[in-house]
Amino acid sequence: MRKILMRDYGSEDVLFEVNENIPSITANQLLIKMVATSVNHIDVVMRKGGMQATMPPELQPKFPHLLGQDFSGIVTQIGETVTKFQVGDYVTGVTLTGTYSEYIAVDESSFVAKVPSDIDLVPLGGLGVVTCTAWSAVIGHGQVKPNQRVLIHGGAGGVGSMAIQLAKNAGVYVITTATESNKDFLKELGADEIVDYTTVNFEEVLQDIDLVIDTIGGTTQEKSYRVMKPAGKMFSTAGVPDQKKAVEYGVEAQFIRGDIRPETLHSIVSLYTDKKLKIHVDKIYHFTLDDIKNSHKDFENGPNRGKRIISFSM
Repeated sequence: MRKILMRDYGSEDVLFEVNENIPSITANQLLIKMVATSVNHIDVVMRKGGMQATMPPELQPKFPHLLGQDFSGIVTQIGETVTKFQVGDYVTGVTLTGTYSEYIAVDESSFVAKVPSDIDLVPLGGLGVVTCTAWSAVIGHGQVKPNQRVLIHGGAGGVGSMAIQLAKNAGVYVITTATESNKDFLKELGADEIVDYTTVNFEEVLQDIDLVIDTIGGTTQEKSYRVMKPAGKMFSTAGVPDQKKAVEYGVEAQFIRGDIRPETLHSIVSLYTDKKLKIHVDKIYHFTLDDIKNSHKDFENGPNRGKRIISFSM
């Protein structure tokens, strides 16, 4: 089977291809033939060596390293103690052991869920990471309530587009920052108000925000303190918030990761199969070294609307 690994930190040129045996599985594992994975912010940042500040040492790469966390595929083998899955099951999930590989092995009890066999698995290769991150911000930490005002920075991106939908499902008023070109797309997702950050300073026109979801970081994060209610909350996926400013403004501000629990994934899959969540596929790339390099370049250069999917079917 083919795998695409990174040999060191650096540009996309640190990626290289190898051929290896299909992995053997243990008694409690599934062997999954990959259908799709995706490019996430964490993949690009990790490749460039930018995760050391926020990633526990035990999760930092050892080289050669296999990137990728999202997966969708078909179960081709099960271990002798596996009871929840069968050969032929369609599955989706997240793994921390890499997905740029034609086959992967995952534990039955890990972050993997069955999906209906008539579903298109290609978009589901981009479901897990962004939706679990959005879930963590909106539901897990944010604990949103109907009629609250939520500001989502970067609403057109992977995490932002899922956060908008989760927030609307919960009955909140959603404001998002984006460019004018994304206005129709964001309205379709359910955004109530769109602030074009290229022409308007959001901190001058917004106020009384209960929850800020920051997928941008930097000055956007810094300015967000000014629009929040006292005792409001800000959760960032893009950088660690300044705690001195949080105290100054009387708000809660945290850096968060995705809610990687099986029950969360099952809730997300249910929303997706009930058509209450959509995955917008920005572009599909083939599982080749050149295409994966290009997917990383395109992700870095942006703009990113929804998900960049890597498909294993040629």
